[in-house]
This record gives sequence, structure tokens and C-alpha cells, in this order.
Amino acid sequence: MPAGDLWTRARRATEQMEQHLAAIAHLADERAMAIQELLDGGLTRAEVARGLGVTPAVITKILKRPVVAGAAR
Repeated sequence: MPAGDLWTRARRATEQMEQHLAAIAHLADERAMAIQELLDGGLTRAEVARGLGVTPAVITKILKRPVVAGAAR
């Protein structure tokens, strides 16, 4: 395969990875905001964790992650 084609493939893959990472960050923000709303509505971390199939420690970790600017609607 010519070297030029390899550069194109590598650049295209990099661009797609960046797009996917941005989408993942947005989804992580959505999840964190929804979890916070569940907690604000009176559920405990343990209840939210059970509902999501994770541990309360995971809920704590999710909520400690900063929300990406502009993700809130």
C-alpha cells in the first residue's frame, strides 16, 4: 500500500476517534446529570447504583468527574 494511503487512513482514524471521544464525553455528562437529578429527587446512592447495576462507589466516581463545558442543555 502506498505511504500516502497510510497517512490518509491514519488521519481519518484520528478524526473519527476524536468524534467518538467527544460523543462519549457528552454521554458521560448526560449520565452524571441524570444521576444527580435522581439523587436530588430523594433516591440514595445505593438505590441509584442498584438501578444502574453498579456499586455506590461507581456512582461517587461518576459524580466526581467534571462536566464538560457546554454539555448541559
